[in-house]
Amino acid sequence: MEESKFKSWNLDNGSTLSEQEILNIFVELGDMFGFQNDNVNNMFDHFMTQLDSRSCRMRCPTALLSLHLDYIGGKNSNYKKWFFAAQFNFDYDITWNPKKSIKKKKNRNSIEEESNESKWARRFHGCTDSDYVYHIALYLLIWGEANNVRFMPECICFIFQSAFDYWQYQRSILPTDKDQQENIGLPQFHFLDQIITPIYNFIRDQQYCKAEGGGWQRKETDHANTIGYDDINQQFWSPKGLYKIKLRDGRRLYSLPKEERYMKVGEINWDKAFKKTYRERRTWLHVITNFNRVWIVHVSVFWYFMSLNSPSLYTPDYVPNKEPQMHVRLAIMSLGGAIASLLSLAGDICEYFFVPRRVPNKQQLWHRIVFLVILTILNISPSIYTLGFLYWDQYSHNGIVIGSISLTFSILTFLYLSIASPGDFPGTGANNTFSGSFPRLKLRSRIFSCLLWICVFVAKYSESYFFLILSMKDPIQILSTIVLNCSEGNFICKFQPKLALVILYLTDLILFFLDTYLWYVICNCLFSVGLSFSLGVSIFTPWRNIFCRLPERLSSKIYSQENGGSSDLNLSQIWNTIMFSLYREHLLSVEQVSKLVYQRGINNQNPIRPLFFVYADDNTFQLHDFFTIGKECERRITFFAQSLSSPLPEPFEVVAIPTFTVLIPHYNEKILINLEELISHSALSKLTLLDYLKQLYPSEWEAFVKDSKMLETIDIDDDDIIPMLNTEMKDVSKQVNLTINSAELPLYCLGFKDETPENILRTSIWATLRCQTLYRTVSGFMNYETALKVLYKIEDLGFNSEDHNEAELEEFASRKYNLLVAMQNLENSVPLNKDAETLFRAFPTLKVAHLEKVKINDEVTEYYSTLLDVSRTDPEGKLWRKYRIKLSGNPILGDGKSDNQNHSIIFYRGEYIQVIDANQDNYLEECLKIKSLLSEFEEINIDIGNGYDPAARDTQEDSNPVAILGAREYIFSQNIGILGDIAAGKEQTFGTLFARTMGEIGSKLHYGHPDFLNGIFMTTRGGISKAQRGLHLNEDIYAGMTATCRGGRIKHCDYYQCGKGRDLGFESIINFTTKIGAGMGEQLLSREYFYLGTKLPIDRFLSFYYAHPGFHINNLSIMLSVKMFMLLVANLGALNYGTISCEAGDNPTRGCHDLGPVLNWIDRFVLSVFVCFFISFLPLIIQELIEKGFIKAIYRIIFQVISLSPFFEVFVCQIYFKSLRDNLIFGEASYIGTGRGFAISRIAFSKLYSQYAGSSIYYGCEIFLVILFASLTMWRKALVWFVITIVSLCLAPFLFNPHQFSMSDFFIDYGNYIKWLSSGNSSKTIKMSWIHHIKTKRTKLTGAKKGSYSSGRDSSLFNLLTGEVFSPFITTLLYLCPYLFINNEDNYLGLNLKNPFLKIALITVAPYLENAVVLLVLWPLSIVLAPFLGVCYKSLPAAIAAIAHVISILVNIANFEFLFFLEDWNIVKLISASLVVLNLHRVIGHFILIVFVSRERTDNITDNISNKAWWSGRWIGNGLGFSVVTQHIREFLVKTLELNKFTLDFMIGHFLLIAMFPILFIPYIDRWHTSMLFWLKPTRQISRPVFGKRERRRQKWQIFWNFLLFIVTALFLVAVIIVPPIIDSKILKLKSTLTPPVSDIIDPDLYKDSE
Repeated sequence: MEESKFKSWNLDNGSTLSEQEILNIFVELGDMFGFQNDNVNNMFDHFMTQLDSRSCRMRCPTALLSLHLDYIGGKNSNYKKWFFAAQFNFDYDITWNPKKSIKKKKNRNSIEEESNESKWARRFHGCTDSDYVYHIALYLLIWGEANNVRFMPECICFIFQSAFDYWQYQRSILPTDKDQQENIGLPQFHFLDQIITPIYNFIRDQQYCKAEGGGWQRKETDHANTIGYDDINQQFWSPKGLYKIKLRDGRRLYSLPKEERYMKVGEINWDKAFKKTYRERRTWLHVITNFNRVWIVHVSVFWYFMSLNSPSLYTPDYVPNKEPQMHVRLAIMSLGGAIASLLSLAGDICEYFFVPRRVPNKQQLWHRIVFLVILTILNISPSIYTLGFLYWDQYSHNGIVIGSISLTFSILTFLYLSIASPGDFPGTGANNTFSGSFPRLKLRSRIFSCLLWICVFVAKYSESYFFLILSMKDPIQILSTIVLNCSEGNFICKFQPKLALVILYLTDLILFFLDTYLWYVICNCLFSVGLSFSLGVSIFTPWRNIFCRLPERLSSKIYSQENGGSSDLNLSQIWNTIMFSLYREHLLSVEQVSKLVYQRGINNQNPIRPLFFVYADDNTFQLHDFFTIGKECERRITFFAQSLSSPLPEPFEVVAIPTFTVLIPHYNEKILINLEELISHSALSKLTLLDYLKQLYPSEWEAFVKDSKMLETIDIDDDDIIPMLNTEMKDVSKQVNLTINSAELPLYCLGFKDETPENILRTSIWATLRCQTLYRTVSGFMNYETALKVLYKIEDLGFNSEDHNEAELEEFASRKYNLLVAMQNLENSVPLNKDAETLFRAFPTLKVAHLEKVKINDEVTEYYSTLLDVSRTDPEGKLWRKYRIKLSGNPILGDGKSDNQNHSIIFYRGEYIQVIDANQDNYLEECLKIKSLLSEFEEINIDIGNGYDPAARDTQEDSNPVAILGAREYIFSQNIGILGDIAAGKEQTFGTLFARTMGEIGSKLHYGHPDFLNGIFMTTRGGISKAQRGLHLNEDIYAGMTATCRGGRIKHCDYYQCGKGRDLGFESIINFTTKIGAGMGEQLLSREYFYLGTKLPIDRFLSFYYAHPGFHINNLSIMLSVKMFMLLVANLGALNYGTISCEAGDNPTRGCHDLGPVLNWIDRFVLSVFVCFFISFLPLIIQELIEKGFIKAIYRIIFQVISLSPFFEVFVCQIYFKSLRDNLIFGEASYIGTGRGFAISRIAFSKLYSQYAGSSIYYGCEIFLVILFASLTMWRKALVWFVITIVSLCLAPFLFNPHQFSMSDFFIDYGNYIKWLSSGNSSKTIKMSWIHHIKTKRTKLTGAKKGSYSSGRDSSLFNLLTGEVFSPFITTLLYLCPYLFINNEDNYLGLNLKNPFLKIALITVAPYLENAVVLLVLWPLSIVLAPFLGVCYKSLPAAIAAIAHVISILVNIANFEFLFFLEDWNIVKLISASLVVLNLHRVIGHFILIVFVSRERTDNITDNISNKAWWSGRWIGNGLGFSVVTQHIREFLVKTLELNKFTLDFMIGHFLLIAMFPILFIPYIDRWHTSMLFWLKPTRQISRPVFGKRERRRQKWQIFWNFLLFIVTALFLVAVIIVPPIIDSKILKLKSTLTPPVSDIIDPDLYKDSE
């Protein structure tokens, strides 16, 4: 008989059931319910692994009972919570219905509580161990076959309850005859087809529809109209929801006897059962509802502060230093309470937009709304009396008394509404079991949390009052009292100061919000530093103490000494294993290993300590004396030693370690870097990947070459090469001569001399382990196996056991640890993917979950979740399919990763899951801490209390279980250049510095890697992520929010770290930023944010807000404050330009105005914004300071600054803002593949421009115009700071582009840019063209269409008009006001071009009319000539298009010159007018596209059909059918807009190139620029490969002609700005030559003046 692999489940340990008996139970249930055979076998293995895992540290019956408590009946069982929340009424009152509601007392007495608990305990009190197995097995079998329904845990509970009732009934009547028993069973796949598939079909049909070709395509519908996983799941939260479930014949399911319900589940009419329970409307109103308290603590206090310091607004006949009456001031200030009440009321009213009122388990809002209305009236009434019935300019004692009472009540109102959770208002009646059961904080953590926020707001309010508020007093006084002398025809002029004052208030309010985040960052950092000291993980821990006590700490904290044995021998085994692992990774040389390892003593006893420990206590000890090969080894050993100096849980015996699984989802990430990729040259790169890696890791390459030379002297069998790469290298003491000769040159170039597959593979693996690859991840996390073997060997087998069984070590490791890779796209075929095959050969114990697709016919494809055994093959040569479980359909219904995790989660084994991404790494020394890590879940000694004894009072500790354990990351990609270092810095600070504090105060969530999850807790609550497409784009964080809302604790440990790769290039980092920003936009819509925002206590709410949405809203606020500042300086600049400034002296000019204090405030604003921005460097400085010391912290910051990181940070801030804003307007958040390779190739200017024009470049150009306008009208030195902003937004993509300033590449790129602008108009389809770019962007506004299928426009028309038309229109009006003011001498009602309204209207409309005329002229040519002449001249359509585009450019330039002429060559007025015109063009263009232009045809986007037809005249035969006529009109309309847009892109692109042109002439700029990006020494940079003579000659001529074209174009563009005003003012003087009627149109005063 085969020996059982579940060693701890045995008779000696008290088991009452054999393994075979348990299997029989699973098989019996499988037959009874029609589960799949592989599901039965898989879940049996899953259950036995968990049972074995717990039995290794407790008696078998206790282990089984503990699992039953966790899954079914314990305090923390999700099923029990569901039963009491939803099922209880039906089980104990079969006549229950919503109309017969049970009256629940507000304070149910303890007798009733005990009664319910006793009833529950009595259900399971008499159960045997066999019954426990039946219960758990039934739940697991349902869960294991539920596929996408696993995302809905309460739906699983409902199915389990129905099946449980059916099983109990069948068991009670079950005949003893086996033949009759078989007749009771259901056929295989019955459960899948009848129970799960109908629900799956409903979920799928909500988001997808059948395509014409037979496949499935996504519906164009937003979340608010999609019934998603959470909506379905919430239907099962309450008895009312269950009561509404009906069968297709109209009967209610719960009207049937409970034993009949299961067989009727397949007949439920799911289409009518499910409704929306929370509408994720795409609106900013979520911010008001979810974060209402944030608004209150800012807006109300801002009102208090501002009303106190704005006396000029409410003092009659105000003059400087005149104080208002006290009762008036008190009445005004006390309105702060009314503001708080109104904000709360607004939040509650907005909630109606999101929570349908007929949803079961909703909270009743009307109680709170009535309360808030009363509270608002009570706050407003005293002020109405005081301000309406008392004199404002006379003293009133009664007014002061009323005002004082009113202000006191106002402050109390503010405090109550700020602190109280809106969702916990008395009388709301909502059940918070699944949405508000937040884990309780320990007293220490709660004090810590409250203290943190007291410090934040004391500092914030103090700083804001003295720095922001008091500085506003004088500007408010001036702008509120200034009186302007305006002409009669100018009816807007007098409102200009008031408009500036309103914008000033709004700008200051945004700053008031901003500095809260600043103080949060500061206080969080300081608190985190304090925690680091208490944990002993800072560099200030005594240095010598770390290493001299390392052996002692290894003995006391890594392994258990209960089994005795020699401590020195055990210690030497652990330490030597660590050193050999470093050697295998080429981080140590042979010479260094000899100084670091324990040497064998006499008779293999008493090992000799290494020199490292001998000298560790010496005053002259220097770490780099022992680790000289590179910094990586020193870093790892230092962290390992420091971490052991911090408090770790006591180690226990390794045999008692819980079983755990590492889960790695894989889509199409690189598995292995092959030699061709390593040595191939890119046309746009001057480095090969291998050369770059050798320069990044020179010492490690040298060590690798040494090993290669040594291997040449060792005879190695080909079949042994792969295992050898992953096993310990033998101790080699032979010295190797490093003198390089010609014969050894290939070794140092490629790592080998002989081109054998083994040598090539060694080089590939060396490079692979230094890139972000799946092979590196698997290799790193396989170190858990080695760690477990070492610990098992020294604790159980003994160090002296030379004849130990290697198979026993392997068996133990496989019992305790599983590495599962969910390879979604793996093709299990013959031959297998070569890289995957290499991975599987290297790691044969790896488990692979694979999504198998079997095509039945053209319309039907079956899907299977398959577990592959990579160490075996089937008769066909494919990988062995261990388990193969059929699914209801394609499980990938969301964005991919979460679905991939869900379909593979059934193959995890054990109690805990570590979730890892395919770009991570792990280290052996960290894996040795696994016992301490798993102890953090506080389940090593499980307290089961009194089990199910109804007579005994339960003594089980009533605490919240640990759901997630977070760990810190080391970003191993930080040394590859400035961008890698920036990305690494962000991960370090958030994942370590902030996570330390968040873990302490209970605000940490789940961010994916490298967290450990409580497997049972998470899988019974919806899994380890969420998967609704778009909404759950940032899928991991939802698991953390779900755990928090359902009572799970989330901890953070600082003593363990994993390696983590990060995005390395500008484009990949920005893509990642866009994904995160868009994901945050989706999170704002989610119900989880609603629960957390409205139900958390105030301190934890603030911690949650500022750690998650607050960061993104802070970025949005920064860019919004910049926008408001642009509007403010435009209006203040116009005010200053259009008025006379008072000069110092006794006789000021009559009618002058002193705007000095107002302009001085601008300096303070600029300082505030840039302090808020640069504070982002503070966490990195502190993190480096406490972990690496002062010198290295300063060095890293200086390095970042000189590498232009501030420009990058400003750009990223804009991307966060734009992605968040666009998501709430357009929707369509989707996964963006960022790419994890090294960014060493130059990206074309046209590609960068097309990617970032809309997100930053246009906005940067607008800021440039505003700052130029402000500098000319009210020069302030502080405005120079905005050069950083302008350069960042306009030029950052190019500044961080490799070899951007290479002279030859620059002009070759310019030629490509011109081709990009002009291509795409001929018969040849070119995707990289301006026309393709503009059509793709236009689709966001118009949507796309293919046949009857519509896509691309998920958002509502209201959202599009609000975000893309109304908002820019408001901006246009605010730019129009200063333009009108600087033209205040003109008559606004005159019918001539002196009227600024007519002037703006003419210049705005003229381009469209001119473009229309050009198109109407060229259209007949394309229709008549192109079809015939195009046969001979293929480029004729492109030539016609070029004519139209060139004319458009010239016409727009002429319009610009005409406007300049109308403004009398006044550059100030020209800039102001240009701002208005450009914004008007945006408003008009977007309005036309949204309202009047039909959807873009999909083939029109991909193949450019209508565009090519317009220029070629070939409308027939393009598949347009009867839509040819309408396409003519549509194309004419969009071409009119396109030509205008083309001119804008042509001009901006050239001005950007002109701005970068002077940089090319800086000596060695390309080398220095490369050094800045890659942190490579200029002497180590490699030039591009040598070209042949013909190629060099071709490139030279190409560069010459492109250079000539660039110079001519640049001179022309500069000339059109400079030359006309000079010629006209010095020579022509055109206006003086004008006569009526022309002069009457241009300027009626001209002719009068000439007379």
